Amino acid sequence: MTNNLTPILEFIVLDAEQNPIVDEQGLPTLLQRPISKNIPDLINKGKIDNIDMFAQLHAQILQWDWAELYFNYLIDLQDVEKHNANLPEPYENEEGELVEVQPLPLPEAPERPPLKTSDEVLEPFQRHINKLIGIEFKGVQVSLSESNQNGLSALKSALELAKEFGEESKFFPVNFNAETRQGVKVLTLVDEVELKNFGLQFVMARKAFFE
Repeated sequence: MTNNLTPILEFIVLDAEQNPIVDEQGLPTLLQRPISKNIPDLINKGKIDNIDMFAQLHAQILQWDWAELYFNYLIDLQDVEKHNANLPEPYENEEGELVEVQPLPLPEAPERPPLKTSDEVLEPFQRHINKLIGIEFKGVQVSLSESNQNGLSALKSALELAKEFGEESKFFPVNFNAETRQGVKVLTLVDEVELKNFGLQFVMARKAFFE
């Protein structure tokens, strides 16, 4: 059994001499597995500032999933070996034929998956993350959301209306309530040039995102 424990040494309790501590059945004790945050939940809530750290932790959790599968394999292996060691002797059936009870096949050890990088863990969610990050304008990270796009369209329409009634000089500065991954933040636009610059950067980034 000791040789079978080598693959999971880093996941089990060891003594002072770094040898596995096993019970009466020769089974080890698994260390307490780390607790990780759910990656999709974090992203959906916009909590991506420390997403790389949680991705690395998630990669470790996947290794722990394998270690637990391997531990269950050891239990199954022990059960099968015990069963096979106590097979009845060959006997004759009613037809006088010699019958041998066949041993159970040994279970296969689960293959350990390679340790994923944080980029590999986040790859399925990278598009959503990029949308949340969006563009930076005047120190505000504006998400590439439909809400922000509608807000820009409304701001543009309001400016055109102000021009129509000769109130353009009173329109600026104007505050844009930008949706960001950290909630709504106020982005102050001081004139039409700044508004157009912001709008162009946002539209081009959103266009590239959907392409």
